[in-house]
Amino acid sequence: MVSLWLAKGLVQAKQNYKRVNQSFADSKKELVHFKTINGKLAAKVDVLQFRNTEIKKIYPEILEEIKNLKIKSRLATQFSETVLHNQIEISAELKDSLRDDSVKVQSFDYKDEFYEVKGQILSDSIHLNINSCDSIIQVVYKGKRNRPWLWFFSKRNLEQVIYSKNPNSEIQYSRIIEIVK
Repeated sequence: MVSLWLAKGLVQAKQNYKRVNQSFADSKKELVHFKTINGKLAAKVDVLQFRNTEIKKIYPEILEEIKNLKIKSRLATQFSETVLHNQIEISAELKDSLRDDSVKVQSFDYKDEFYEVKGQILSDSIHLNINSCDSIIQVVYKGKRNRPWLWFFSKRNLEQVIYSKNPNSEIQYSRIIEIVK
């Protein structure tokens, strides 16, 4: 009986070791970009699987983000962070009420934590370069109970919290689906 219990423990330990090693290897992989059916650019990456104790040792900043959202880490079931970077160059004609007037090239730039804007004003046009960076944090956790009067006999509903670190961003839509087999 003891040997059966030890054998089962050994199998579980090997599975945990393999899972952590695989997740660590997956964390080093880069995003794979691909085009969707409608021609839009998308990215995919392998899902990492860690326990709370492992996250505490490997990625303590994740637990801080979860605490920041007023969620107990033991209730979280998923964590997602996506960093977005947008860049666009704009060229447009500059309209002036005066014609045949020589105008020197003027330039301007602005930079903060989330935006970088550089531009030049030429005699008849403007060249603008805008870069923006944003991080989206998403946590799925076990929220309120269906029947709180039943205490721990009542199942908790999964809830999702998502926020953007850029204070100028507004989240318009988010959906998460848990596929149960």
